[in-house]
Parts: sequence; C-alpha cells; structure tokens
Amino acid sequence: MRLIRLPKRILSGLLAGTLLLTPAMAFTDTGGHWAEPAVNKWSQEYGVLQGYDDGSFRPDASITRGAFAGILDRFLQFQTAAPAGTFSDTGESRWEDSILKLNAAGVYLGSEGKALPGDSITRQQAMTMVARAFQLGGADSALAYHDEAQVAGYARPYIAELTARGWITDAVENSFRPTEPLTRAELVNLLNNMIQVLIQNSGNYSDNVEGSLLINAAGGAALSNMTIAGDLLIAPGVTGAVTLENVTIAGEIRNFSSVTPEITTPPAEAPVSPVIPVTPEQSDPPKEPGTPGSGEDFDWGIVVTPPPATPEGPAVTDPEQPVYPGIQPSEVYTPGITTGQMFDYGGRQVPVYAGTEQSRLYPGDFSWSLERPDRLVYNGSAFRTRFGIDVSAYQNRASENETIDWQAVRNDGVEFAMVRVGLRGYSSGKIAEDAFYRQNIQGAMAAGIETGVYFFAQAITVEEAIEEADFVIQCLQGLNINGPVAYDWEMGDSSYRVYGIAPEMATACAIAFSKRIQEAGYTPMIYQSSYVAYMKYDQGAVAPYLCWFPEYKSESSEKLYPTLYYQPDYWQFSSKASIAGIGGNVDVNIQFIS
Repeated sequence: MRLIRLPKRILSGLLAGTLLLTPAMAFTDTGGHWAEPAVNKWSQEYGVLQGYDDGSFRPDASITRGAFAGILDRFLQFQTAAPAGTFSDTGESRWEDSILKLNAAGVYLGSEGKALPGDSITRQQAMTMVARAFQLGGADSALAYHDEAQVAGYARPYIAELTARGWITDAVENSFRPTEPLTRAELVNLLNNMIQVLIQNSGNYSDNVEGSLLINAAGGAALSNMTIAGDLLIAPGVTGAVTLENVTIAGEIRNFSSVTPEITTPPAEAPVSPVIPVTPEQSDPPKEPGTPGSGEDFDWGIVVTPPPATPEGPAVTDPEQPVYPGIQPSEVYTPGITTGQMFDYGGRQVPVYAGTEQSRLYPGDFSWSLERPDRLVYNGSAFRTRFGIDVSAYQNRASENETIDWQAVRNDGVEFAMVRVGLRGYSSGKIAEDAFYRQNIQGAMAAGIETGVYFFAQAITVEEAIEEADFVIQCLQGLNINGPVAYDWEMGDSSYRVYGIAPEMATACAIAFSKRIQEAGYTPMIYQSSYVAYMKYDQGAVAPYLCWFPEYKSESSEKLYPTLYYQPDYWQFSSKASIAGIGGNVDVNIQFIS
C-alpha cells in the first residue's frame, strides 16, 4: 500500500468537526434489507438519496435517468452546464439543470439529441455514468460475469474498471444483469463501496477514515491529524481552500476541482542543509535575483544539499525489489554520472546528474489567458512555445457520435496533439489498442495538426518494454505521424503491476522502449511525473530523450510554472480544459522550443 505522508503541524485553536449528520428515523421498508446500512447512511445521514412522504424508501424501485443525474450532481456538485437547448426533451424535466451539468462534464451524453430523463436507467448505463463522473478511464480486463456477452461495448471498460476496484458487489449468481433497471438500493450500495465519508459542510475535520473521503463542500475543508485509508477526492464544485495538516493518505489525491490543496510545510526541526547554487555557464545572460543560477536561494520545492557522508547515501527503495529474469538493465544502458550533489524530495535524497539541463522556467513566466481562462500563456523569452492537447478514447466517448471534430480543434488554436495509441492494463498486464486511435490520428493529421502518440505503459521487464514499443510501431503502420512517440509509464498505487519496480529496471524499460521507437524512425519521448523522474529514472541516462512533464495548475496555484528540477520539453499543465470539437475535459500542454 502506498502512503502519502503530509507534514505534521499543530493548528492552534483547531476544532475537530463531525463527519456525519445526525440520522433521522429509519424508513418503514428497509428493515432487514440487504442494503439497509448503506441506505441509512446515504439517505438519512448524507441526504444524497431521499425517501418518500409516506416514510418509505422503496429500495428495490428503479431510478430514472433524470433522477440519477440529480443524484450524481448532488454528489459531485458540478458547476458548468451545457446550453439549454442541448437536448430536445429536457425543457419540462425537473432534472434539466443536473442533466445539462453532467452533459458539460462528459458524463451524460443522451441518445440522438434526447436525454430521455423519464426512462429507467439500466445498470450498464449507470456504471458508465459513474465511471465518467469520477474520470475513471476504464480497464481492459475481461469481464468474468456469466452474462458478459450482453454488456454493450461502450459500457464494458467502465464495468471492468469498477469491478476491478471491488466496487460492484451486487452481482447475483455472478450475473451482472446489464440491461436491467438499476435499483435505489443498488445505487447506494455502489456509492457506499466507493466512498466511506462525505464532507458536505466546510469546517475542520480530524477523524480517521477507514476508506476514501470525498469533499464536496463548496467552501472547502481543513483536514488535520488524521489517516485516510483510501483516496482523498475533491469534487468539481469545491471552490474554497482545502488544507491538509499531518494527514496520511494510503491511496492518492484525486482532485476534480480547480482548487489546489494546500499542504503546508512545517518549521524545520533541525538545521536545513545549505543550498548549493548552480553556477550558470559563462555564456549565459545574467540572471535576475531569485532565479535559478543567480546564486540566491530559489524555492523549487526541493533543496539541493551536499552529498551524504556515506558513498552510497541513504537507500531509496520501494516495498518490493523483485529479481527480474531475462535482459538486465546493465545490458540496456550505462548509468548516468552524478555530480556529487543531492536534493531532498519528500525526505529522500536524490542525486543531481551531470549533463542534464536545469529548468529555465521561472515564476512570472506564465499567466492565464484573458481570452481563454483555462489556458496558460508563456511570457518568458527563453523559448518559443506551442499549445497542444492529448486525447484518448475518453474524449471520443464524451463527444457527439464518439467523434472528435478535429477541424474545430484546429480552429480553436491547437497546434499539436498526442493521441493514445494503446495501453497495457495496470492490473491484467494485457496490451490493447485504444478504440479510436486510428480515427483520431487520421482526423488530426487531416486538420493540419502535428500528431504524435503515447502508449500507457506498465512494463516490468525490458522484454515487456520492447513488446510495448513493437505494438506501437505495428499500430502506426501506414499512418505517417509527424510528432513524437511517448512512453507513458505511471505508478498510481499498489494495485498497479509496476508498483515496487526497481529504479534500474524502470529506467531500462524506458530506454529500451525509446531505443526501439528511435530505430523505427520516430522521435521518442518519456512522460514522467516528479515521483517517477526523481525516484524511478536515472536522469543522466534518459537525458537524450524528450521529457513530457505533468503538473496541473489552477487559478489558485501559487507556483504557476512547472517545478521539475530539470527542463521539460512538454508540460501537461491541466486536465480540465475545454476544447472546441471535443466533449468533456481535455488535457492541455505547452511545448518549449529553444
């Protein structure tokens, strides 16, 4: 289990708030029902589902599509709504506002221009909407239900994802029953499996949570001195501050809002190691005070310190270090040369590699566009930049007729696109194509958009990395892309098959993939988060390849620039942009060209 440990600090005057509302009287028809505890929790305590005037809950009654939209909207508090005329049949529906909000979020797509709000929602429709609402991309694993052949293609990956996460627990005799109406009890059961605690009112909270915690209070919340055994989720409707003090999260932070959680750094308990300034080359222009290379302390979120007393320094290991058969890392790459300097990242010492370029992106280099407030503009002078996006089947499924209007995308200022060509399942290890990759590549190229691709990788051996590269090369036959091919190796939590992989093997997989792609005549690129860049990749060895760095920003971000120690070539700065011709949220990027 991966733990996110956040700094410890005592808040003076902190008042612990209760996480639950006072329950009302029990319903007349839920006593002894298999879903009674979940019904009481999500109806009486949280009010997400309500009972009827006669005191009943009717747990086995079906739910209409409109009512389901209203429940999801109450749950996540969506903010943006689609135009009133989006659907031809919602004008008289009490659920119109919620339906239009879910449509704007790429959750509720309708059918042939109709929302059908009065129709009962089927189980497969409901699971699809839930997965879209929580931005779950879907899994490629096979369904083990007896009636899996009845599951529609659009719903299959979402049902597989929810099943893999252990959230679907109401299969009767291993039958999913995809076309049957979803019942009220089945919905609360799903919500109960996904979320343990819901914070609906702003305040201070410090009770431990045995599962995942969702904040949907518009004003945000302050969490302190607590442990969350699952994920911390922040709903789209949260606009106030979310602060965390001495909070341990066993899962991950999944933020659907525009608010960046504030994780304050405690006062140092021991003297801080001195910062080693990185001296600029003689040919470099003079730097302004407070910028990298000026000789002054610059807040990158990391502190460069002298090397440790022992030659090797402190061991930085993951929980597992398996022995790998076959091709070894030493057969793939030569380790990079370190400078002897180290920097601190989350309490771990990370070496600085020779021959790697330190970032030349500084505070003040970026601002939000006045015309398009969800886009960052580069104001510096060191680079020429281009604006681009990356897409996968998620964007197709959120778009009308599952088709992206690439000419509209081009007209909206998009200069390059990275298209997901395929993926390896993070749990199953099975390789699969993105259902829309060929359509997207051809559409983007025809619109005059420079087009590259990425592969969601989960290689744990060099052989698997080569297999992934060969799969991509085969998929690209006859498509003649003109952009880079990216290796997108990610590690979310302990459910990912790559969890615990040794840094040497992780680096070898990235380089083996990149070499194979380069040999095929394409330009390789490596997608790397801060954790992967610092803790998994030998930066000296991966330096020859383009770097694609994800770090999301919002209007409340204090550091409105990429904080990676090294210079990225591409920066994925948001996952919540709106692009003409594409339904739902879209990842957006800036390319830096010297």
